[in-house]
Amino acid sequence: TTATAAAGESFIDRFDGALDTSRWYVSDGWNNGDHQNCQFNRNNVRVEGGALTITFDDKAYGERDYSCAEVQSRARLSYGTFETRMKAGKGSGLNSAFFSYIGPVHDQPWDEIDFEVLGKDTTKVEVNSWVNGTSSGGFPVALPADSASTYVDFAYVWEPGRLRFFVNGKLVKTLTGGQVPTHEQLLYAQIWGSDTLTDWMGPFTYPGHPVEASYDHIAYTKLGDPCQFTGSVACSVTTSFVDDFDTLDTSRWYVSDGWNNGAQQNCTWARDQVAASGGMLNLSFAKMAAGDRQYACAEVQTRQRLGHGTYEARLKGVTGSGLMSAMFTYVTGEAIDIKVMGRDPGKAKLVAWDDGTPLGETLASIPEGFVDVGMVWSDSKIDYYVNGTKVHSITDAARLPKLDANLFLNVWGSDTLTEHMGPFEDPGKTLTFQVDRVAYTAPGDPCPFDGSIACA
Repeated sequence: TTATAAAGESFIDRFDGALDTSRWYVSDGWNNGDHQNCQFNRNNVRVEGGALTITFDDKAYGERDYSCAEVQSRARLSYGTFETRMKAGKGSGLNSAFFSYIGPVHDQPWDEIDFEVLGKDTTKVEVNSWVNGTSSGGFPVALPADSASTYVDFAYVWEPGRLRFFVNGKLVKTLTGGQVPTHEQLLYAQIWGSDTLTDWMGPFTYPGHPVEASYDHIAYTKLGDPCQFTGSVACSVTTSFVDDFDTLDTSRWYVSDGWNNGAQQNCTWARDQVAASGGMLNLSFAKMAAGDRQYACAEVQTRQRLGHGTYEARLKGVTGSGLMSAMFTYVTGEAIDIKVMGRDPGKAKLVAWDDGTPLGETLASIPEGFVDVGMVWSDSKIDYYVNGTKVHSITDAARLPKLDANLFLNVWGSDTLTEHMGPFEDPGKTLTFQVDRVAYTAPGDPCPFDGSIACA
């Protein structure tokens, strides 16, 4: 199943009680092939002292002389942030892992994302991905401490077209394009051994005592969901992107449908007024009954909340009194707006909102037709741009928006906001707000395309 933003629910498991078997399946009675010298044994999985502990030992089980252990999520998961705090097992020929996987055993292509600590050197971790059975190569990363003696935080952020690995909150590797899996996966915690993979894992020698890997917590934060705990990578990581709208990526964009924003709005959001074709996002306003309104209008919003960074669009607003075409960020009480006023499409209203109060409002001149607009949001100011030129700044740092927010694009009308939007006039035809490109660039990320204001 191709990965989507809707697969699986966010969770954090701190292992404070018995293992939640509605979330975790305990593998038992099999192994993963001739390369593995142990059989998964449910008796080697326990939860105690606020940790999940899995053990490799010399208890013969099934067709193997050793026992090892694995738990796997019952739910398939997709784009989002996967995290654990883990202590690895030490011993040549052993592997302590935190990874996600789907494959032929599930009637799916082999896609996988790995953190693997090899017991021969627990001061390193190997990160890797597999796409349709092809490895990205494996990339050893030095750890800040010996993971056999202290817990280390491991996290990966998996999103469309990009996969980022973090150790103790620090980015250590980024994979892109064809190195990024595209199928929903199960999440695993695992310890195992091998007699045969000596070039990779070292020669196996049983150390004379059981070897444990422990997991203080495991968390999955679905793409677009808020972060779940202090220190989570999901609290700080954001997702740069460029969307040229060859298609509508519904893993990135949610299409508003079946409601409106209150009495001020004379239309209802309707999904059939949203289309991506010819490299263009088309958002339409039409005289068509929708919900309890006489008109249908259109809106998309990012599934993931975004933070400080550069927001850009190439767009062409609609013309008509009482109508508005807009790009803006919004979370309750806070917003940053670029609004093309239909009564005067040569003007864009630039404004931010702090606790529902407008901040730094101004009108900027824009040319007819398509125009490049943008805003750069930091903790000290918001700069607004038109066709690459800075036209306005808001510098009241104490009142600037502070919360990560969703990015919206919409077109709508009003019968009541006449002072703001002009008296509404039925346009007599369907009008379309066209968006050629939208980009978001997180602070520190490379500029996404020639001419981007993030390149300056």
